[in-house]
Amino acid sequence: MMCSSSNSAGGGELRAPKGYVPVLVGSRNSELERFLVPVKAFKHPYFAGLLEMASQEFGYKQKGVLRIPCDAQQFRRVLEVIAEIRMQ
Repeated sequence: MMCSSSNSAGGGELRAPKGYVPVLVGSRNSELERFLVPVKAFKHPYFAGLLEMASQEFGYKQKGVLRIPCDAQQFRRVLEVIAEIRMQ
């Protein structure tokens, strides 16, 4: 599984390639980091937990890019674990 990130969470973002979804990640006190997440990751229960966190924080009607309120390092680790499980 591939994921890329950028600290540029501002305007002028490029379109995500086919099969990927842009996601902004960051807690209240941290700078947002932009990730391109494979669509397949959204099916995993660990990622569903992150989406649940987002719904509790922001509701189900977020406008624009999906935002997940978690530390970027923690988010990377979740994606790594999902990738490891998929490779088994």
